[in-house]
Amino acid sequence: MSKIFKNKKIYAVVISYNSYPVLDKLYKRINKNIFDKIYFLDDNSTDGSVEKAKKYSWKIIRNKKNLGHGGNLKKGLNIAFKAGADYVVEIHADNQYDPNSILKAKNLLSKNYDLIIGSRFVNKNPWIKDGMPFMRYATNKLLTLITNFFLKKKLSEFHTGYKIFSRKFYNILPLKYNSNNYLFSFEIILQAAFFNLKYEEISIASSYEGYHTSCNYFNGLLYIIGNFKVMLYFLFARFARIKINLFQRFKNG
Repeated sequence: MSKIFKNKKIYAVVISYNSYPVLDKLYKRINKNIFDKIYFLDDNSTDGSVEKAKKYSWKIIRNKKNLGHGGNLKKGLNIAFKAGADYVVEIHADNQYDPNSILKAKNLLSKNYDLIIGSRFVNKNPWIKDGMPFMRYATNKLLTLITNFFLKKKLSEFHTGYKIFSRKFYNILPLKYNSNNYLFSFEIILQAAFFNLKYEEISIASSYEGYHTSCNYFNGLLYIIGNFKVMLYFLFARFARIKINLFQRFKNG
């Protein structure tokens, strides 16, 4: 059991692609008392990330082919929960998010929340506070405003890469129908809302200095288009009662 979160097995999934330059910094940042196990999911990197990661007390999994951001995270969730995790924390190897932000979720974990969302927008402006590029800030705010309006939600952010997943949520997720790219991060929140699960936000810090990975402008455009497609699926499934695989309960457990 975690030394900090009693009676809960907390595992971390570090998703990585060509993260060699920042792995030492990430390893030093991670509070070793939080996590019972740390899995390093390398998405077929070409820069020696796996060789460097072998120095650390992580369980290394290297994909034989590139699975994409969502595909790599789905694989990590499957491995961690099948190994016995109660909660799994998504950690990005590029250090954009504080890996120890789960400490802010102690109260939510004690209440057995199903999904905890790390938001850069809770009680602060990340453009001013964290140095988020303005176009990313403006696009995020606009998409969140549109999503909240159409889906009648009140979240501060839908487009974050820091999440804490519960076993209960994992057990019903139709993961085979989730995207293998960055759209996975958006889908997962709408699925939690559709399934009427307990989800909440915590405030997290983010960094945009130095080396980091993110989708390029073309993939960013595809991500935005994908957002509207997933919102339509959500509305069709909820109000038109149309069967959409992404919003059908599954059984992983």
